[in-house]
Amino acid sequence: MSKVYKSNGSAEVNKGSFKRILIKLLMTILMLILLFTLFVCWRFFDMNMLPHGEFLSESLSPDGKYKIKFYLINGGATTAYGVRGELCYKSGLKIRNIYWDYPEDRADVRWINNHVVIINGHRLDIFKDSFDWRKEPVKRR
Repeated sequence: MSKVYKSNGSAEVNKGSFKRILIKLLMTILMLILLFTLFVCWRFFDMNMLPHGEFLSESLSPDGKYKIKFYLINGGATTAYGVRGELCYKSGLKIRNIYWDYPEDRADVRWINNHVVIINGHRLDIFKDSFDWRKEPVKRR
């Protein structure tokens, strides 16, 4: 609570309390900006928030433990198709999205070994890597 001093009939607010109020207001605004930024990054740039799409194909690893399911994403009338690939156990349990490319309408897959795969020319270690076209330089066709 701020202290109010009366001198000569006018009220003056303590300058220290004004600074505290200003700092709290600035901190609140900064926190709101940070939360909004985190929400935008989570909603629009996280690979786990990609649209599901229509099933396109799947590819089984050489040892048969893993498979990558590919889905064709239709962005609407004014955009091209995209391809999303999710890594799964053979039983169907989803691990994570490892591939998202646009514009693309097919998935050419070649397994190098049990954990390295080449998808449409992008080499990925299925345990460490992922490909997201939004984070790569623009490719010209």
